[in-house]
Amino acid sequence: MQSLKPIAFVLLCCCFCCGPAWAVQDTVTLPATPAIAVHSVEEATLGETKNVHCAGDLFLAGQFCLEDLDKIKSASVTRIITLRMPGEIKWDEKTAVDEAGIEFVEVPFRTPDSLTDEVFDKIRELLGDKSKKTLFHCGSANRVGGVWLPYRVLDEGVDVETALAEAKEIGLRNSGYEKKALEYIEQRQAAAREESVKPGVNKSFVDPDLDVKEFIDRFEVESREVFANREKIVAATNVKVGDRVADIGAGTGLFTRLFSSVVGEDGRVFAVDISPKFIDHITADATKNNLANISAVLCEDKSVKLAANSVDVVFICDTYHHFEFPKSTMASIHRALTEGGHLILIDFERIPGVSREWLLGHVRAGKEVFRSEIQDAGFTLVEEKNIEGFKENYFLKFRKN
Repeated sequence: MQSLKPIAFVLLCCCFCCGPAWAVQDTVTLPATPAIAVHSVEEATLGETKNVHCAGDLFLAGQFCLEDLDKIKSASVTRIITLRMPGEIKWDEKTAVDEAGIEFVEVPFRTPDSLTDEVFDKIRELLGDKSKKTLFHCGSANRVGGVWLPYRVLDEGVDVETALAEAKEIGLRNSGYEKKALEYIEQRQAAAREESVKPGVNKSFVDPDLDVKEFIDRFEVESREVFANREKIVAATNVKVGDRVADIGAGTGLFTRLFSSVVGEDGRVFAVDISPKFIDHITADATKNNLANISAVLCEDKSVKLAANSVDVVFICDTYHHFEFPKSTMASIHRALTEGGHLILIDFERIPGVSREWLLGHVRAGKEVFRSEIQDAGFTLVEEKNIEGFKENYFLKFRKN
């Protein structure tokens, strides 16, 4: 296996400059080389605890028994992280650990399918906090080895071959966990290498002084083509009762509200946006109007921040041209969609000599380029629908491969 070289990267705050907005969080730095001493894995003991190794102030292990808690406390452990699912052991580990005065954290998963990006992200966040001496365990250290692997590569600058050997020494033996870990590493490193297709395109939307009313007046007006044809657009998506829909670049919440009405109480609409101001507005509006099936999601410039297999339909209206990092963003969308799920793309025609000068300057590419990028991300074009009233926009429907 060829080494996947660790790469330093920074997630920069950015946002979409017109049309629905879209994704940002705190700046995150992944060092190519560790800023502190990186400890190799060594065998250790903690009473009768199974398969114990240590790396500095971190113990990596299998399951401990109740009688081992005294040994664990005497080793100055102040935090225990478990990957085990509720009910996997017969005694109440949480209560026992709490009574011992040790912090208890659960990040449960059991199968490769349940080893999601969110699990990897959470473990990396926890292990990155080196202020606490920690015991990190599962049943046999198999799962521990699986999630240790990305942390070592992405956060501590260890090469993949070395980190994989460590993970197997710790206890990794499940090929499904190994595959998931290597895929996660590759996608994160690919995202780190991806360059912005249009730097600064989303700057205005993260402005803390953004005026939501100004955008409502701009977006929710009959002179805007997608607003004037909103009912036709929603009908053309074929969204139905019970569906889970992600409105990517939800902006002021126009289509979020419309989809909320369609999917009903058994459905869900995720209003995804980069702008904290828009997210606050959508949340307040949903609360005011008792729209309990709406969840607002503040996302990042390279990820929609939705759980894997969590939505049936992704709706991107006049927003794709605001994706500053389309490959990473589309990869996160592909993961969020269920198998066979659909993606609806509405964007501006960009035809030199035909389109308005504003569109030619603002939209980075035309329909064929966007279609190709989406297909390369793992989608098949199902159809292009003609929406009566469209003069500057187009409507494409894709299916997840």
